Parts: sequence; C-alpha cells; structure tokens
Amino acid sequence: MAVVQISKIQVRRGQKSSAGGVIPQLSSAEFAWAVDSQELFIGNGSVAEGAPFVGNTKVLTEHDNILELASSYRFASVDPSITLSMPRSLQNKLDEFVSVVDFGAVGDGSTDCLEAFQNALDQLFRNPDSKFKKTLLVPNGVYRISGNLNIPSTARIRGETQLQSIINIEDNNILFVTEDGLGVAEFDSSNRPVDIYVGNLTINHTSGQFVLTGVADSVIEDVRFLSDYVLGDSVGSIESHPASVFWENSLPGTKVTGITFKGCVFESTPLAVRSDQIVVDISNPPRYDTYVTFDGCRFFIGDSGIIINGIAGQGNKWQLHDCYFEELYRYAFKSTYGFGTTFNRSRFINCGNETNTAADPVYSTVYFGESFGNAVIDCYANRHQSGAITTLNSVDAVSEVYNASKVSLVDQNYADIALSNHYSPLAVFSAFNKYTVINYTLKLGSENNQYTRHGQLTMAIGDDLLGEQDISPVTLSDNYYYSSTTPTSPGGALMTNFEFYAELKDNDGDSGMETILLSYRNPLSSGATGSISYSVAYGV
Repeated sequence: MAVVQISKIQVRRGQKSSAGGVIPQLSSAEFAWAVDSQELFIGNGSVAEGAPFVGNTKVLTEHDNILELASSYRFASVDPSITLSMPRSLQNKLDEFVSVVDFGAVGDGSTDCLEAFQNALDQLFRNPDSKFKKTLLVPNGVYRISGNLNIPSTARIRGETQLQSIINIEDNNILFVTEDGLGVAEFDSSNRPVDIYVGNLTINHTSGQFVLTGVADSVIEDVRFLSDYVLGDSVGSIESHPASVFWENSLPGTKVTGITFKGCVFESTPLAVRSDQIVVDISNPPRYDTYVTFDGCRFFIGDSGIIINGIAGQGNKWQLHDCYFEELYRYAFKSTYGFGTTFNRSRFINCGNETNTAADPVYSTVYFGESFGNAVIDCYANRHQSGAITTLNSVDAVSEVYNASKVSLVDQNYADIALSNHYSPLAVFSAFNKYTVINYTLKLGSENNQYTRHGQLTMAIGDDLLGEQDISPVTLSDNYYYSSTTPTSPGGALMTNFEFYAELKDNDGDSGMETILLSYRNPLSSGATGSISYSVAYGV
C-alpha cells in the first residue's frame, strides 16, 4: 500500500487585541486569522500590482454581523432629488421597527403567544432606555393569549389591519401596569399607566375584558372588540356582567380619565363598556369629574352599549360624537347617576326593543339617572317614525331618551293627513318629558293647488301630573305661518281651520298618565288631504 503524505496549509495568526486592535500590514494575498476576535483578513497588495490602495481587506465569516457592516445605507441614495440624507447602518435602520414576531409570536390561531407578547411589551416599554420605546407592530394573523396580558405605561401597539390582526384573549384579561411593573393595587396619582396607544386590530374575547382601571390620558383607536353574542341571548344584570372594556374608579388620584375611543367597533358583544364608581366610604363618597370621549365608534349587536354604575353628583363629562348604535337589546347608554354627558350627531337604530322591531319598543335607548347637564343633541333615531306615529290611541309612549335636560332629534318624521271632523290620532309622546317641541311642515291640497303651513308645537306638562287626573295638565301652543296671504282665501281657510290637540293617556294600564296623545282635526267642509313632516325636541 502506498503511503500518502498530506501537508497542512496554515495562515498567519495571532491575537488582534495584543496588537492594540490593529491588524499589521499583510503581504499581497497573505491571509491572517485573528484568533481572539475570529476575524479573517487578506492583504490587498501594492498599488503597483493594481490594488486600489495599500492595506488589508476583511473577509466575512459566520461570526460577522452583516447588518453592522452595512454602514453605508442612506435614504433614497439613488434619487438625485434627495441629497441631504445621512449614511447610517442597516441595523440602525431596521431597529426603527419592531414586531411581536421578533419575539417569537406566531399568528396561526393555535400557538400560545402570551410569552411572546409579554416579553415584547416588557422589553420595549419597561426598558429605561427610551430608544427602545417603539411602536410594537402586530402583523396580520390570529394570536392566542392563554393568560392575562399586562401592558405597561406609555406602550404603543398597532396592528397591520383592523380585521386581520387579531388578538384572541378568550376569557383572559388585558391589564395595564406602570413602567416599573406595578399593578392596580399599587397605583397612585404619580405612578400609574398613562399615555398608552392601542390601535388598528381586533380583540376577540368571550368573558375576557380590556381593563382600563387606573389608566389616564390614553387612546384606543380603530380597535374592533368582537365576541359571539346573538341578539336575545341571556345576559342577566348589565350592572355586573363582564364588558369588552371595563374599569372602576374609587380614588380621585387614580380615576380613569382623558380616555379617547376613536373609530372603535363593538360587534356581537354582550356589553360593550362598563364603568363602576366604587364607594369605599359611604359617609364620604368620592365625587370628581371624569372625561371620556367616544368619537365615530360603532356598537352593533349586543345587549347594551355603555353602562355607568355611578355615584350621585358624579361628573361624567363624557362626549359621544358621531357614534352609531344598532340592534341593541336594551340600552345604547345607561347611567345610574352622574351629570355632564353629551351625545352629538349620533344614530340609534333598533335599540331598546329587545328582539322586537322599532314599532314595539321596551326600553329607552338612552337612560340618564340624573337629568342635570345630560343632553342628546342633533341625533337620529328610528323609533318615533316606527313606534310613535299611530292611527290608534292605545299605544303607550317609550321615550328614546329618558331624563335628559335637552334632546333634539333631527330625523324628519312623516305621516299622511286625512279629512276628519273629529280629532284623529297622529303620534304619541312620553309624558315624562316636561316639554316637547315639534317643528312641523303641513302640506294640504292637490299637487297643483297645494298650501303649506310651517309651525312649532310646544307641549308642556303640569307639575301635578297624578294629582288631578280629571283636569288635563297638558298645555299646547301652536305658532305657525302659512303660504296663503289672507285667512279668507281658500288656502287661508284650509290652514287656519286645521287644529292640533294634546291629552294625557294611561295606555300601559298602570293607572299612571305616561303618554301624551297628539291628535289633529281637519274638517271635511274646509280641509283637504295632505301630509305632515316634523322633527322632535324635548327634555325634563
């Protein structure tokens, strides 16, 4: 057998640190290995040989961080219109963005992502180095959370798309903690969760809640809260049922305030929002103002929308702008106590009817426990058109809004007007409201010979509603003007002979006068058929 001798090829080697971190000049094509830093170099050679410059070139190995070596990244470097952007490393550029996937989250709907989410939140927002407090991105996917998730103060969380970035908490809660990890029992006025943003994702849940207790000055934007409620499902007490969003207040220093819900959707949730005011000392209940805003939010299919278990004299300075409430079994909003809440430009469709249509209402859509300072302004509701305009006098009125100091509904209700020598029912209104104002337009006559009357009806309820039921305490005034020039002209007689009449009725059979029936008389001898349209305002 022949003996084959194998020679070893070795290169120059040494410790980079022993040379002060400087690799000595290598000969042309000479290799050198820094054994301590595990770096490989080759000599460039001389300029005479054609090298662009004398020195050494580093050869990349598995031990090099290629991102750190990419130090020449510059924004829009190939665009001649951008000349002032500065070179930076690729690592620095990529670290501008961080995703839960970077911490091991898998959005397949089955992998438990609790640890990945918690690690990401803690590493970013409980980190004393502010350069790591970046928005945590949640790519599209379904992320299962198997336990309570703690979101620290100043956190920023944003999904890729609202409908496809889904955090499934099931029966677990999302809680909030301070930057140093303190929980709600340890909050105080100077150390509590603040300045938090959660946006553009879906939170899927069963009995789990998004618990804002102790949080202040934060924004929840474009978040969809999704559950599996079906209209008519048994919920029980709405004052104690778990809500998609929940918080409680007991101390002024940790009250939940400065919270904005913008563009959020509460879909198929038994109870959307619940706020509890907790009385620790009944002899000295806390009374302070809280400020919460709902802007452009939608509440669709649920038992109730927003519930405030309040304290008498509490300042619920809540603003609800351009919100949409639809298919709610009981209430769109209910507060047991509190003042200062205002709805603006919001819509209420099929709310408070249980599983009935709007023609058969059961609850007030909005219920205020205290009337002072609570108002519903320039809003729309479909209840009056469906459930209050009637040809019968036995329908009992259920007010859209209960106990508000002021209500104005901008929807134009309408009805046909017939000829009648007797008073015919037009509509019913709640007698609980001390005043009701109806701005109407009455049109009578044929298409080619039609006359118009514009007016304002004001119905006022006397203070002794139940004490003198034999004497009607309803007063009715009708201020109007019409298109005809004189009372004696055909149009003038048509307009002036048309009359309204209001009376109290006990239409629900409980011996209390809960309903105002508004009727009209349009005499056969001097009237004409036509139509009426009107808007309604009222208050207590």
